[in-house]
Order: sequence, then C-alpha cells, then structure tokens
Amino acid sequence: MLALFKGQTVAQVSAQFGISRSSLFDYKRRALVAMHETLKDKRHGPQPPGNRLPVEKEQSVGSVCERHPTLSSYQVKEQLGRDAPTPRTIQRVRKRLSLPRLKKRLLPSVKACRFSAEEKQTIRNRVEEKMYLGPYRLAWDIQNRDHVTVSPSTIKRVKTLILEERNPKPPKPVWKFYERKLPHSLWHGDFLEKVVLTRGGKTAYQFTLLDDYSRAYVYCGLFTDADEVNVVRAIITAMRQYQTIPKALLFDNGRCFRGNLITAFCQHLGIKLIHTSIQHPQTNGKLERAFRDDMREFYQQFDVWRLWELQQHLPEYVHYRNHVRGHWALGGKPAITRLREQDFFALPSVLEKLETFARAPVGLRVVRRGGYMLLLGQEIYVGVQ
Repeated sequence: MLALFKGQTVAQVSAQFGISRSSLFDYKRRALVAMHETLKDKRHGPQPPGNRLPVEKEQSVGSVCERHPTLSSYQVKEQLGRDAPTPRTIQRVRKRLSLPRLKKRLLPSVKACRFSAEEKQTIRNRVEEKMYLGPYRLAWDIQNRDHVTVSPSTIKRVKTLILEERNPKPPKPVWKFYERKLPHSLWHGDFLEKVVLTRGGKTAYQFTLLDDYSRAYVYCGLFTDADEVNVVRAIITAMRQYQTIPKALLFDNGRCFRGNLITAFCQHLGIKLIHTSIQHPQTNGKLERAFRDDMREFYQQFDVWRLWELQQHLPEYVHYRNHVRGHWALGGKPAITRLREQDFFALPSVLEKLETFARAPVGLRVVRRGGYMLLLGQEIYVGVQ
C-alpha cells in the first residue's frame, strides 16, 4: 500500500510483490476505509458500556418494581418472563431508579403489651390451679379476678409450657450409622411393594439387592410373586454376575426371608444371614431410601404401569443408578467407583453349582390315591414304586 501511495503503478507493485491486481485493489479499498475511520473525531472520556440494558427493557423493569415494591429481584424476574435480565441486574436498575424494596408488613403502630414478672407469675398460677378450664374461661377469670388483660392464645401457650414441663418429651434417638469397608461385605435385600399394575390391579414386587459399601444395585428385578424361590434365584444371579459370594445378607422379618430354603442356602455357603429388629426399618435404611428414589426417578416417569414395559426399562435405570447417578454419601460420585474396588472373586467351580446349595428338607407329604401330592403349591405325580 505504501508503494501505491508513493506513485508506483498497479502493474509494477503487482509484479514486485507477487500480488494479483484484484487483491491489490481490495487491499487498497480496505486501507482507505481504515484511514477514514481512524481520522474521525471520537468522544473523549469513558464510553457507555456495551452490556447496558435497552431503554424499553429498563422501563419495563422499573414499572414492575414500582407496581410491586415488595417483590424480590427473583420474583420480578418471574414476572417479566423469559427475556428478563438477571436478578443482579434488576437490583442495579432498582437502585439506579431509586425504587427501594419495601417490607411486606408495615411497622406496628401500637406498642406490644409486655407483662411484668409479677403478672406472668399470676397468670401461671391461675392456669395451674384450673388446668381443666379452656383458654377463654381462664382469660375471663384472670381479667375479672386479677385485673390483668390476657388473650386466650397466651393462655394456650402457658398451658402447653406447663404440660411439657410435667410430661417431658423423650429424648431423640441417637442413630448409629454404619458402613462396611469393602464391596460385597454386606448386601441389603427387600421387596418394594408399591407398584400396582394399571390393568388388573395386581401388585408387582421389585426385589433389590444393594451393596452396603458402594450403594450399588447388584440385583434388581420385577416379579409377580414375592416368594422364597425368587429370592434365592436373585441371589444366585447376583453372585454369578459379580463372581463373588457376599459375607452377609440383611433382610427384614418377612416370611420369604425366614424360610428353610434361604437359611440352608446361606449355611451351606458360609453366608451370615441377618434379620432386622421387629418394627425397626432403620436398620435397612439404605435400601428404604433407595426405594423412595426409585419411585420418583423411575416409576413415576410412566403414565401407565405395565409389567412388560417396566421390566424392559428397569435394566437401563439400574445402569444409570450405578454408573451415572451420584450419591451424597460417596461425595457425589457414582456407585461404580467403589464397586470397582472388588479384590475378592469366588472360584468358578463354586459359582457353577450354586443351585446345589439351595436345598432344604421340605417334610413329609402324603401321597393321594391317584399318586399325586402337593409340593411347593404344585401337584406332583409320584407314581407306583
């Protein structure tokens, strides 16, 4: 550009610097525009900020603040809709337009009535003398007898305070929180019995095994029957999936958790079977809390509860709960981070024959005349010896 401005021709400059004529004319046009912009007169002093609100939007904010002086900046933002500025910007506009936020309640115009120590003692003595009377009757008696004006609500508060002193509330229970130190040290197991199917009104039972250390679902399935056989099958499935044998299983006192089959299965494998105290679900609190999350995050997302549809989407939810969803007790990390700390694996020879450990004596059964007998709720043909 300097060569052109000094008087050289376009052909000479193009040959000297290896630039095409069209590019050279384009550069010349840009240079002239830049020079004109640079030589323009500019305003001295601080420039207006680029993020300043338009006048129309500032007027709308001011009108809402003037019409509703008790609203906070967040409430003003809700009134303005989606295109509203941030609450901090609304605060600045309010300050710039001298629109202070007023309190919702006006200052009291009448001084509050304060009882002296003697009047308080008099009221308490009269209430203690006639605890069987109502607040209005006691207020009238104190006003006519002792010339002390007191409201019935005050009488109620005094009476409540006296009753609490006479019958103190029991101290709050001190909960003992526990957590195992290794994965698969303890599995919590229970049935969720709040899933009522839309068609037929039958109940679907979600059986879940939760690892105490990692808060992971090692098993989760939906059944139509909450029986002992399904519980043992679920335990065997979880053992083979994670190639381990838990050290202990924790259940409540349900009938399906106290049968001979599950007791014998745990004894044969050396698993400690633990049952919670009666009417004390806090022992199994981790799983009870997880069930509440399941209802909100999984089941309530469906408008209609169909068994096949719930069974189809349940594995996806379990994967999300174990691999994505963070837990407060784990510092916001998912359960898989602790489940990967597993360092104990069972022998494949033991895992292959887990069904053989699920055996228990059922008892004597009488064979009917036709050679049939009832076993586990089913008719079985015995035949002739």
